[in-house]
Amino acid sequence: MSEEIVTEKSFLQIKSVRSSSNAFLMKLKEGDVIIALDGEMFHKNYEELSKELSELKEKKIITLFRDGVFFNTFVLGSLGVICESITSEKIPELENLNINAHFQQDEFYYLFEVFKKPGSVALLLNTMPSILASIAPPLWMLQNRLWTYFCISMVFYFTLFMISPWLFFIGWILKSWYVGNSQIDLLRFFYRLHNYRLSLSFCATTDKEAQEIARKFDEKVDFYFSYLEPVILED
Repeated sequence: MSEEIVTEKSFLQIKSVRSSSNAFLMKLKEGDVIIALDGEMFHKNYEELSKELSELKEKKIITLFRDGVFFNTFVLGSLGVICESITSEKIPELENLNINAHFQQDEFYYLFEVFKKPGSVALLLNTMPSILASIAPPLWMLQNRLWTYFCISMVFYFTLFMISPWLFFIGWILKSWYVGNSQIDLLRFFYRLHNYRLSLSFCATTDKEAQEIARKFDEKVDFYFSYLEPVILED
């Protein structure tokens, strides 16, 4: 893709987000600026954007700008927002914008979700299903620190094994099938059960890049197994 330089062209800025809309579920906010769709700069009105999105047959990546940070996220279907046109003159970061610096057409992007709780380390969820959950659910539970679910599962497996090895084998297969298919919903459920709330949703190519994007939005955020420098605590 050739380098794109944009000067004094209009963009769409979100003015309000309808409850339960796609944008609401995507954690988009008032003030977010729509930059591009699948790496192509977008300078049309919202009606044209909505029409394009409603006709999509598969997910595409939309590039946005929020509080000095460029980020990407998946989109499929109309956003359900009210937008107004703004020019790059109003936001200096949008002048001389090179979209290739914020979206790589040939890269594979994962959808990440950041769950936060005051006073706790944030949780970063890669929504790409893990094969480990379908093969060895207990190891997947340990990997994701689901201690309660792990203990309950081990009691379940032990009970089945004491009754019959064949029953244990059938139980293992069924639980592996269930966990493998429901793993992302299970993680979200346990996070919310422990009072973590979804704060960000965006695309990135690696866990490290996802943590770096989250740190741009919140300079005090930290994660388990962090790739980032430790947060500097105030005296």
